[in-house]
Amino acid sequence: MAQSTDAEKAKAAAILGIVAGPELLILTDRNFTAAMYYAADDLDKQKPLEPEHRKVNEAAVAALGESDDACTTFIKTGMAAANVQDQAIVAERRARQEVERTAKAKAAGLLGIPADNTVLEKSVYEFIVYLDLNADNHKDTAVKEAARAALRGTAEAQWTFLTVGVFDEHSKDVDRLIREDEAKSEAEKAAELAREAKANAAWHALGIRGDTALVNLSDQDFVIEIWSRAPRDTEVHGAAEAAVRSRNPADWKAFIDHGAKDAHLRDIDIELRKRDEEYIRQITEIRTRAVKSRLHTALVTAADAALAGTPIDRERFLRTGQDENLTQSLRTLTQTMDEAYLTESNGRATLTLWQPGNHPEQAWKIEPGLADPACFSLQSVSRPNNYVRWDKKKTTPASVPTEAYVTVAPTDGTPEFKAEATWCLHPNALLFSPKGSGLYLHPEGARGDTWEVDTPAPPTPFDLRYTRDEKIRANLGKPIAEPVLDANNLGYRAYEKGRLYLTRYTNTQVHPVYNGPILDKFLALGGPGTLGGMLTDQTATPDGKGQILQITNAQGSYYPLYITWSPASGAHEVHGVIGDTWNKAGGVTGRLGYPTTDETAFGTAGGQYNRFTGGSIYWLPTMGARTVSGDIHTKFAALGYENGPLGYPTGEEAGFAAEGGVLQRFSTGSIYRTTFHGVRAVTGEIHKKYAELGYEAGFVTYPVGDETSTSDGVGKYINFSTGVAIYWHPTTGAHAVYGHIRSKWDALGSEKSYLGYPTTDELPLPKGRRSVFQNGRIDWSNDGGGTIDYKTITMAPGSIELKNANGGRCIQVAGVGQDALRDSAGTELWDCVAGAKQVWKLTHLGNNKYTLKNQNSGKCLDLPTNYNNGTSIVQYTCHNGVNQQWEFTTAANGTLALRSVYSAKVAEALGNGTANATLVGQWADLGNPSQRWNIIQISTTP
Repeated sequence: MAQSTDAEKAKAAAILGIVAGPELLILTDRNFTAAMYYAADDLDKQKPLEPEHRKVNEAAVAALGESDDACTTFIKTGMAAANVQDQAIVAERRARQEVERTAKAKAAGLLGIPADNTVLEKSVYEFIVYLDLNADNHKDTAVKEAARAALRGTAEAQWTFLTVGVFDEHSKDVDRLIREDEAKSEAEKAAELAREAKANAAWHALGIRGDTALVNLSDQDFVIEIWSRAPRDTEVHGAAEAAVRSRNPADWKAFIDHGAKDAHLRDIDIELRKRDEEYIRQITEIRTRAVKSRLHTALVTAADAALAGTPIDRERFLRTGQDENLTQSLRTLTQTMDEAYLTESNGRATLTLWQPGNHPEQAWKIEPGLADPACFSLQSVSRPNNYVRWDKKKTTPASVPTEAYVTVAPTDGTPEFKAEATWCLHPNALLFSPKGSGLYLHPEGARGDTWEVDTPAPPTPFDLRYTRDEKIRANLGKPIAEPVLDANNLGYRAYEKGRLYLTRYTNTQVHPVYNGPILDKFLALGGPGTLGGMLTDQTATPDGKGQILQITNAQGSYYPLYITWSPASGAHEVHGVIGDTWNKAGGVTGRLGYPTTDETAFGTAGGQYNRFTGGSIYWLPTMGARTVSGDIHTKFAALGYENGPLGYPTGEEAGFAAEGGVLQRFSTGSIYRTTFHGVRAVTGEIHKKYAELGYEAGFVTYPVGDETSTSDGVGKYINFSTGVAIYWHPTTGAHAVYGHIRSKWDALGSEKSYLGYPTTDELPLPKGRRSVFQNGRIDWSNDGGGTIDYKTITMAPGSIELKNANGGRCIQVAGVGQDALRDSAGTELWDCVAGAKQVWKLTHLGNNKYTLKNQNSGKCLDLPTNYNNGTSIVQYTCHNGVNQQWEFTTAANGTLALRSVYSAKVAEALGNGTANATLVGQWADLGNPSQRWNIIQISTTP
């Protein structure tokens, strides 16, 4: 579009009474439009309560914000059109003022009360007070009562009193005075009352106090006169015409008595409705422009309130409200992610957090830009005529976008100041940029360059969160109390269904906690005053079955505190290392599920635990956290948790090779799980023995059953996968029994047998194994022998013969003469004659171990150092060594076995021989008759 001509510019300037000189005519259309804005604004500043160029200003700003072509159109036609609107507004305002002034003058004149210009300048309310104070206490009784009622009512009621009510009430007072006049006859009173009624009707119909000629007319002539004088297209004229057309005197009287007044009121209602429709149109335009500005949210709110309010609210908004709602507060994020407000601080533009109370230093009047009305200038409310100004000295051109640091400075009217105090908005974000600079408003400490616009008095953080979050509004309901804050301005605000908490850790945040078990538990723990830290929103748990609240840095802890609730678990807290372990395990949707207890102490070493729907977590300062879950936890719980035989967990679940097995260690036990044998616990003394034997990695492997009571109800035992059993008895302790020895013991009746409970684990023998029991032993041979149970016998003191159960012959030292006296002389069977070579003196060495000294040689029965079967038994000089130690052990049919302590084998007539000179040697015990002996007591002398 072609630029405007000088003539068009001159014509536009003339609208404001300006003679356009070269300094205006050389301007571009855009700059000329801005100049017209500022000229009109300067004129209106002289009459702040009655501006006369507001539409011109609005049209200029709209053109500047749209395009250069729009500025050209503004000069050519737009400014003139806007001026026509301004003139209409001014005319309407003056007409309204005149109507009000006239109404006041008529009301005062009616009552005979003087009213000069000072009185007529009073507001409607103040004027009614003036009437009440100056009306006669007798003559104007009804007027005074109605005035006081109006003063207690709305602005509409006060206007109705001034324009209608005062005359009605005055007529009542006149009627009363006429009736009270005892000097007049009833006919005279009736005539005077009729004249007063016509005078009142004339006032309502024509706005005049009827003269004598008018009020003395007949009712019909009076109605005709009113009809002829009343303005056409009014309710009064219509009502008068209806009465004129009637030939019924009652209709004429009805018009006089109340018809004129009723019509007058309808005319007032119509006029007020038309005026209010214009108010609505103008307010809607103002609101639309405020929305487009993106900064005047307070103006939008005030406009909405006026549009939703009464006509008086709308008139007041247009008269003063639109200028009273141009202040806002500006909010951004700090480096610590706190929400903070642009604040005037003794000439500095700083960022401060919300704090209670009145803080005008955080409020800014948003004005059209000092250098460009399409932009904005931010005037300090606490320091009038001081503006946010770009501080070039602190500009950081290396940043992206370049940041414009700011001060708050008084205006000096220079173009430089105006430019540096004018901020233009980015089209797509609330970014303030000094006009033409490419920089962005960035006070020290700001995290970024974007801003939010808040109410002039910054809303509380509670209201800020509540307003911006529709879901929270729905969940919390309406506020029911004012915020409760501590000395650090932290605290909460109560709502119908919960609370919003303002807490702080690295920054300040607001989060909801809803009425119910979570809030109850939070408060039972002491709330923020005790826990400290910063809350997160209370939310539904991921599985949708419960609720969870997290508190960061509770009581200064590195780990969060969690409060969870579900219908099945109730509300409980979990925190510290236990809480961290639970959270890393998946929280409520992990294998542990919901906590079912708070953190609880156990033991004397500072231990703590939490129970969960799917397990438990234990913690000790020296151990850290350990988790028990699943079917292992079920077994743990069944045994009484940490107070049961297992104690507390000392390790995590771990796998082992067999059957996809899993195990977990406890302070006094272990739990094992395998595919085929399920979950089994090993505890107490049996567990100690199991540990001694290498746990599952040892020959015992893993348990296949739980600890079981023995048949006598005294002992306990557990079976393991390799056939091993560990038995425990209060007096013998825990010992393992397995293999051939266990089979033999089981065949005998186990602990019910004569042997009783094991008192040792399986012991190694030179050629086999041995288990010792309460009342005997079982030996197993790996050298051709059997598995033999027996007990050792305490022998009577003295000398004995040993008679073989198979051949009936006795052991003697082989050889004749000196040969039977030598070391290593062998032994043989011979007919029992109780000779010196066959008699053996017993010496008890303790524990049923004996030496056997030959009566003939004085040497002892000896087994050479050889474990092999068939090794000859000889005599040797007595030394009581292990090779010369023998035990007498039980056997069938009352016979005994002579058992070497050295080899654990027994004396045998070798080759099952029975003849004289059959050699006697050792052999693995087979229970054969050739290995069994009858004892012949020769003497009892020790």
